[in-house]
Amino acid sequence: MQSVLFLLILTGFSLGGFFFHETFGKFRELIVPLLVVIMLSMGITLSLEDFRNIFKRPKIIFYGASLQFTVMPLMGFAVARLLGAEPQLVAGFVLVGSAPGGTASNLMTYISGGDLAYSISMTTLSTLLAPLMTPLWTWLLAGKFVPVPFWGMVFTTLKIVVFPVVAGMVFRRTFGEKVLILERFLPYVSITAISFIIAVIFALNRERLEEVSLLLLVGVLLHNAGGFLLGYAFGRLFGLDSKLAKTLSIEVGMQNSGLSTVLALKFFSPLAALPSAVFSLSQNILGVLLSFIFRRI
Repeated sequence: MQSVLFLLILTGFSLGGFFFHETFGKFRELIVPLLVVIMLSMGITLSLEDFRNIFKRPKIIFYGASLQFTVMPLMGFAVARLLGAEPQLVAGFVLVGSAPGGTASNLMTYISGGDLAYSISMTTLSTLLAPLMTPLWTWLLAGKFVPVPFWGMVFTTLKIVVFPVVAGMVFRRTFGEKVLILERFLPYVSITAISFIIAVIFALNRERLEEVSLLLLVGVLLHNAGGFLLGYAFGRLFGLDSKLAKTLSIEVGMQNSGLSTVLALKFFSPLAALPSAVFSLSQNILGVLLSFIFRRI
């Protein structure tokens, strides 16, 4: 199964970053280019029809985006404060909670028997909203504990998220059917890139991981599982059927941890990037487990 292979790649790179920290720590400068590759890959898989789909079902898609940008940042802040995390970790929890939906959510939706078009539409919309919403929530919540350069985050998010996605779409439109051959390999490119990013983050935080590992693990699992649970619950409360509610659960619970990692490194510290790195592992492990449950609903 593709999702299990992705999980193995993630786990392998994570362990590599921890045990071979001197090697992976040298590649910090590759983190931003790798995220650009991920977002470019996402753009190549999108078409104008994906944007038209947003306006075919605007009510449930905008509802999903509103949950994405309320449930997750607020829960990240609440979990960090509940566990008494230090300021840089609070910023990290808020940042990953304020990120848009992750591209892996589309794969998890597919293997869970969810509504793939709905998932892609929500990922697309939340990605477009990210240059405003991610810095805004980080400033509102984490700004009480650490300085948050709002406009710097806005412009950085535009450069490393929206522009590459648009470039990918232009590439797809220019080369047409030839892109279909490339598209089959893009999920593997994306998962390898995010896995390498996680390995570098673990390498940069090798010593701190031993100090905060339990706190970090508990916090991330609560944050991540809470997103999956509340996404499904709010979906059913809103009147969505089981298929749409499953999709909403996955979309709310899975974040673009690559983006939050880059922003944490650029504007805060390697420590602030740790919640994003651990979240990436958590969301894929829990996502695979959840997919087995959802396939039976």
